[in-house]
Amino acid sequence: MIDDIAALREGWSEVEPPSPDAQDRARAALLARITETRATAPQGRRPGRRLPGWVWRSGVAAVGAAALVAGVVAVGGLGPANPPAPRVPSEAGGSVAQTFELAAVHAETEPFTPPRPDQWTYVELRIVRGRIAEDKGQAARETTRSWQRADGRQSAVLVDGKLEVSTETSDLPQVMPPQDYPTLAGLPTDPRALLDWLRARSPAGKGADGVPYLMIDSMLRDNVLPPGVKATLLRALALIPGVTRSSQPVDFDGRPAIAVGMVLDGWRREDILLDPTTHEFLGSRTVVVEDHTTPEGVTLKKGDVEVELVRVAGKIVAAPGRTG
Repeated sequence: MIDDIAALREGWSEVEPPSPDAQDRARAALLARITETRATAPQGRRPGRRLPGWVWRSGVAAVGAAALVAGVVAVGGLGPANPPAPRVPSEAGGSVAQTFELAAVHAETEPFTPPRPDQWTYVELRIVRGRIAEDKGQAARETTRSWQRADGRQSAVLVDGKLEVSTETSDLPQVMPPQDYPTLAGLPTDPRALLDWLRARSPAGKGADGVPYLMIDSMLRDNVLPPGVKATLLRALALIPGVTRSSQPVDFDGRPAIAVGMVLDGWRREDILLDPTTHEFLGSRTVVVEDHTTPEGVTLKKGDVEVELVRVAGKIVAAPGRTG
């Protein structure tokens, strides 16, 4: 079996952080290995639109913590991130930059057909909430289903089993992070330029990278993105100081996952979860990293998982209410 991660390492000799040239060489080495695998596969076993191995395995107006989605209670303010921490390599290997590069390569090879203006993007999330939500009387578990028309001028959501469709607007919604497909598809394609674009639009200004980090997390989770945009977002994450990777796989929704995240406000870590084999984006979570008591008096213990946002589905569909 071809070792795809080894192929990436062969093209990645520089000490982190890698230069753009190093990233290009690494990407080229990995894609060359993929092409080689396709060319040498037995005729009867060649995949149709899916490549072999790990490469093909895919299925708020105001930004806040991962909890600020679909009515989830926020678990804290958007204070500054902790000072940059050492990046932790995993036994399976890889720095933060390597991890996001693998995720970006996976994103670039996902099959995708841009939606027509009259089509809709559909996103389904499974939400698991912790003690803060319990204190506020919110449901411990919930599944949200939402639709956005591809031209950005109408949206819909399922509420208590009833489909609620918004009134059509003549202008695109002015929200951050952006949610309409035209804006998302037109984002900068250079990772550093994209990060600068987000920093310039951050409510906290250019000094607090926790906000751009959470914006990217939200855009990955809550939209159906063109592969190039998704890959650029993932590469931009690798440029944010203070982002570290878990040294061991973590349990996420009953499956192992790579957790890559950053600590905010000194007590909570906002994680992005990736499949350890394919590096596909799986969702987000908020983990307590220091004992903390909220202003409402809720006591949180180190290790508590306050919010899990599991991305169940992201598709292009014909109409609101449709899921396939």
